Amino acid sequence: MQLSGTVVFWRDDKGFGFVVCEQNQQKLFFHIRDLVSGSARPEKGDKIRFALQQDKQGRDIAAPWAFITAKDVALPIGQQQSMPDDAIDIRYANQIALLFRLSFLAAVIMALLYGQLIYVLPLLYIEASLFTYWLYKADKEAAIARHGNRLAEESLQLFSLIGGWPGAYVAQLQLAHKRSKTSFRREFGFVIAGNALLVIWLLSPWGQAFLARAAIFSY
Repeated sequence: MQLSGTVVFWRDDKGFGFVVCEQNQQKLFFHIRDLVSGSARPEKGDKIRFALQQDKQGRDIAAPWAFITAKDVALPIGQQQSMPDDAIDIRYANQIALLFRLSFLAAVIMALLYGQLIYVLPLLYIEASLFTYWLYKADKEAAIARHGNRLAEESLQLFSLIGGWPGAYVAQLQLAHKRSKTSFRREFGFVIAGNALLVIWLLSPWGQAFLARAAIFSY
């Protein structure tokens, strides 16, 4: 059954709000991830149409939903929102992530043994950042589609830890993903600090001495 209502509260930083249903005057929770189409953000007073679902606690919520006002081109309501045709499959992303980790580790070991780690480090950071951004995009699309299979936060943090944190930072800003969860942001801050300390150590006399000892194939 398709219902309609007026937005009476919206918190943009959290991506949720409340709508009062015109048919029964019920005040219902709704979330930006359940927006059927487009990227516009709702405001207090906007008119939306929606289907009625229940959350994990059995409470009624407005989902999926679309604007009645012409903020975005709306699609028909009444079916569960699905992944876009070009969305990244999470299982595929996990498989590629495993291959990337193995390849990245092999590249680091080879660069270390040949005494080239300092020179290839910027390239490794760029590659890790691009891949980490791709993983954030995959997880964001899964979140929007309410996909049950999501990337583990530990996996996202791991790729930030091995040098992908610049890509993760850009993804958090551009995709508005994983930037409002305090615990995740705190861990991400430790990851950045750890990366900075590692680079400083590698450039220090102690780090240079370690790299010289590790470079058993250098000439």
